[in-house]
Amino acid sequence: MAHQTFYIDIDEEITSIVERLKKARASEIIIVAPKRALLIQSIVNLRILKKEADENDIQLMMVTQDKLGKILIEKAGIFVQQKMDNISDEEINLNEGEMTGAQNYPNENEINEIRESQNRLSQIGSENYFSEEEKAQYLEANMEKNRKIKVVKKDESIQEKLINKELVSGVGKISGKKGTRVSLDISARSNVAEEPEVIEKSNITKENSLDQEKKIENFFFQRGGFEDKPRKPRAEEFINYDLSKKDHKGFLIFGLISSLAVLSIIAYLFLPKATLKITAKMKTQSVDSNITGSTSVMSSDFEKEIIPAKIVSAESSIAENFKSSGDKSVSNQKSRGKITIYNEYNASPQPLVATTRFLSSNGKIFRLVNGVTIPGMETVGGETKPGTVEATVVADEAGESFNIGPDKFSIPGFEGSGAEKYTKFYAKSDTAMSGGGSGNQTANYITDGDVSEAKAKSLTKLNEEIKNKLKESAGEDVVILDDATQGDEPIYKLSNSSGDVVDTFQVTMQTKVKAIVVSKKDLNEMVAKMISKAGDGKADIDSASIKLDFGKSSVDFSAGTIDIKFHATGEIIPNLNLEGMKKEILGKNNEDLTAYLSTFSDIKDANVEYRPSFINSRIPQIESRVEIILDK
Repeated sequence: MAHQTFYIDIDEEITSIVERLKKARASEIIIVAPKRALLIQSIVNLRILKKEADENDIQLMMVTQDKLGKILIEKAGIFVQQKMDNISDEEINLNEGEMTGAQNYPNENEINEIRESQNRLSQIGSENYFSEEEKAQYLEANMEKNRKIKVVKKDESIQEKLINKELVSGVGKISGKKGTRVSLDISARSNVAEEPEVIEKSNITKENSLDQEKKIENFFFQRGGFEDKPRKPRAEEFINYDLSKKDHKGFLIFGLISSLAVLSIIAYLFLPKATLKITAKMKTQSVDSNITGSTSVMSSDFEKEIIPAKIVSAESSIAENFKSSGDKSVSNQKSRGKITIYNEYNASPQPLVATTRFLSSNGKIFRLVNGVTIPGMETVGGETKPGTVEATVVADEAGESFNIGPDKFSIPGFEGSGAEKYTKFYAKSDTAMSGGGSGNQTANYITDGDVSEAKAKSLTKLNEEIKNKLKESAGEDVVILDDATQGDEPIYKLSNSSGDVVDTFQVTMQTKVKAIVVSKKDLNEMVAKMISKAGDGKADIDSASIKLDFGKSSVDFSAGTIDIKFHATGEIIPNLNLEGMKKEILGKNNEDLTAYLSTFSDIKDANVEYRPSFINSRIPQIESRVEIILDK
């Protein structure tokens, strides 16, 4: 199995190592890290490295002699060895600072203490790592011993800077200042002194490359060699980050752009704006005149005072029921009513003479008052419809028993003409028969007054209906004058005649009307011009203020004209140059604005509204942020 070995520098950044990992040609990578390498001092860096290896399907192993580094590597889930046969101690310690001075090597007792502390290091992150008393004693003793150990590079001494601080429960407390750089002596980085390695200068015997490849291959296939050990997240584990200069620069640029965007929005929404509302002094002007509406013109002629007109027409019908007010004796009176006779037999008309009998379903005989002819069947749109005719019938005998409700009637005279004809000619009544009685009984009947009153009420309602129909036909925003209409004589139809013994009767009325109408907009514009002309001819008239009273109008439908007489009043709008005024008031304070507006005799009152509200002393210098409204 192909593999690669990476040797990293003591101060090599995680970004550089990850980039090398991504460019690796092998699927098995060994990373050799010297003691105190920046990579193995941060659990975050190690976890990032592990994540990148997993995402690129790379089996990863690390080799280091750094004791604390080994613990962090294992916690990150990466397999770690202290040394390998094919990697010498000299290679592992490449680029690492040399240990100098015999006095700096620990004695035998110190080495024993260090070895004992290794068992305690395996418990880093657990809650029982140190009791409070043991922790204080242990820290004090080891700090005193380890202060003597110094690591010196060739030609220069260094102090490590702790940039990423990782603390676990029981070891220490997190600094209250995030991002603060703290310079620490190497002895203070861990509570456990590292066991120094004494390197003997001797020739390192190397096995042949084939044996080394087998060892590496067997190593990568060790059981559990690269299996990630499950790790429970610890609530008490904290990580504190410090940002590099590059990150600081990125955040600075992002913050600057965000600030500019916010300032732009604030400037747009809250840039000062002023609204000046002016109340003008209004004068009233009136005029009495007339305007001609003509169907032959398409637009208004202000010189000739002619406006467009059009002819509209509408047709309407109504049916109203009324109560009979008469009261008379119905002794020996015969019941009567109306029926509809049907012909479903053939297409030929069928005449019926007066007194033709009609038999109800309960055996009561009624006779036709007048002779009628039943129309034949007809076909309309592929559908055959029976012929029908309405007729009045009267009971064959007097009596209250003939006051029957709606029913179906047969014609006994057709019984001998065959079963089909007998069943195909029939009649129906939609209302009850009434008026039959005997003895001293009384009943209501229709009087002449009932008929006259019913006609008058029906005509009033018909006129209302026809006006609505005219408006629908003419469209919205038109003027329909009462004198501008012409209608046909209404056609009346009574369900019963005066004197008939019935409780109620029905009046049906229909008519057709036409009218010459004009547009309300055209009329008001013409009136406004005429009011202005009645004054100095230069003033503008507020169309909404115009009030019109119409006189008698004359209409000529054949010529398509209407002469409209009227009396009108309207308010004159002062001639104020609002755009010029806006330019003059830019930048003025309230005192100067008041002085400027007081020079206009046509201004009654004025007030200015500033936005935002806390800016209330000066009109903005930008014309687009100033608005003038003329309050009429």
